[in-house]
Amino acid sequence: MTLATMQKWDTYIDRDLELGLNEIDREGQIEMLRQHIERWREDEWPLIKQQLLSEYNWHIRENVEPYWTSPGRCILWQRHIVTVRKKGNGKNAPVRLEEVDHGYQPTSNGMPANNPSQLAAYFEKGFRLRPPENGVDVDVFRNAVPDELLQADAEQETAPIKYICTNHVDTFGFSSWKSYLKHCLHHSEQPAVELPNEVIEKSKKTKYFCVIHNTGFHGERLANQHITHKHRSGVWALTLEQMLTNKN
Repeated sequence: MTLATMQKWDTYIDRDLELGLNEIDREGQIEMLRQHIERWREDEWPLIKQQLLSEYNWHIRENVEPYWTSPGRCILWQRHIVTVRKKGNGKNAPVRLEEVDHGYQPTSNGMPANNPSQLAAYFEKGFRLRPPENGVDVDVFRNAVPDELLQADAEQETAPIKYICTNHVDTFGFSSWKSYLKHCLHHSEQPAVELPNEVIEKSKKTKYFCVIHNTGFHGERLANQHITHKHRSGVWALTLEQMLTNKN
């Protein structure tokens, strides 16, 4: 295992920082970034990994994570090949072009990576989360048919339909609350079915509750921060009015 494989997600966290900051301001910005990224890693990254597998057949290997520079932006690795001019031996020898392979190099700044389609497009173009070792990818691989997808299909066939969405031309049925929420998030729509009892009980504990992200907030300021953070990360969220648990 190489050093690049073992490095933590925050190795390049300072890549996108403003230049010329003094040490105190720099450390303050890094700490603030780390807090925002930690929330992103907890809330968004697991869903992106699931969608990369289920929708694009790209599997992120266990314990591998992007080098985040901010929520939804990360350093990627790309093979760096340059063409150089080389003059042959002898006075009248012709100049020839030769490709020089410098191996995989990290991008100079964080690349937008706040949804699975962006990452899938990068992987198709040869970008990687980690540099390959001995020519073998150590971070991602592509399944012909993902095991998780086959398992989900099998479960869908045997499990009864509990939630139905009729907001589209086609009617969609879901056997679990989690799969129904993924559908709502994908289509940017508020759940229109009766909530499970455990969700109802959890929502009663706070003044504002985001059903989509299963998170509650005691005050308007924190709820608005949640909405702003999601929107900046390219993720849809309920409005403040929709999150209000007691509208009386």
